[in-house]
Amino acid sequence: MAGRPHVAIGILCGPTGGPATYGRLLVEALLQRDDVALSVLTDRPDAFDAAARPVHVPFRGGVDRLRWTHLAIPAALSRLDCDLYHDTKNALPVRLPVPAVVTVHDLAYYRCPETFPPLSRVFLRRSTAAAVRRARRIVVPSAATAADVAAVFSVGAEKVRVVHHGIAPATPIDARAVEQLRQRYDLTGPWILHVGTVQARKNVHLLVRAVRQLRAEGFPHRLLVVGRKGWLAAEAMREVERDDTARWLGAVPGGELRAFYALADVFAAPSGYEGFGFTVADALAAGVPTVISGLSSLPELCGDAAEQVETLSVDGVAAALRRVVGDPARAAALRRAGPARAAEFAWSRSAEGHAAVYGEAVAAAPSRRPPTTR
Repeated sequence: MAGRPHVAIGILCGPTGGPATYGRLLVEALLQRDDVALSVLTDRPDAFDAAARPVHVPFRGGVDRLRWTHLAIPAALSRLDCDLYHDTKNALPVRLPVPAVVTVHDLAYYRCPETFPPLSRVFLRRSTAAAVRRARRIVVPSAATAADVAAVFSVGAEKVRVVHHGIAPATPIDARAVEQLRQRYDLTGPWILHVGTVQARKNVHLLVRAVRQLRAEGFPHRLLVVGRKGWLAAEAMREVERDDTARWLGAVPGGELRAFYALADVFAAPSGYEGFGFTVADALAAGVPTVISGLSSLPELCGDAAEQVETLSVDGVAAALRRVVGDPARAAALRRAGPARAAEFAWSRSAEGHAAVYGEAVAAAPSRRPPTTR
């Protein structure tokens, strides 16, 4: 199709997490469209279809992000005949040969600064501030993040675009796979599940204490925590290790996550801050009754398909959990509501929104050359 822009998308896949998932699934959805031509600049070209024309940009981890962003990406862009660069993780090179779009997933390092290592906090703040200045358009995954970007950086609404992430439909899991998972990890009894990096703003310590309170009332549920340790995880880990209320499994193979959601009676995420909430989205799609905090983007994501914590405290989290595990009718209603809500966030719709942003950014930039006809 003539006139479609050629967009180079920078995606770091080695560091697993929400931005990497977002980048991969966005590219898959964009490849189904005929109004954008793609090249993917990535440390993991094997993670992408050949149609995305992946370009290997090696990344060694940690502080090598500086070299990757400011040296390796511009060098790769100089060898591509593209109209636009889209960085999918809060940063843009100092020198760009083409106009750019940046995705700002969240501003947790501004809103919850104490939950980040000092050097990481400084790097993230500086890189995001610079990217916001340089970008033709800023993509954010929620209205909550858009409000944060506007407040922190005094950016006008004409530059920020809310484009929700997509939610992939849950893969059906048969009872045999769930039973095999139970045996593999010795997971007897009913479970409340939490998935995500264990770090201070996720409030895992409150969740363990809340489940302990329910058990003291006679509920048989225990808490299962899946995810690697992050910054300031010590308080949560002390609560996990205090007694048999909770089990921490660390990171598990990605292929097993669906089975973990399937075995859970409840999914709980009393997070103090989220830009979108991929693990919550997966819980909704899987039909797991879900409990969330009423903060940042989570109410926007879940709508009426989750039970909200009224106060972010042990008692508040316990009360929300009790309203679900103690009421089979409420739990059944949430099981129905979750997949219906998740279906509203199709990746095709997200790709449509991104393509519109690309068109705006190219149109706003001074003309360099005729658009590609790939």
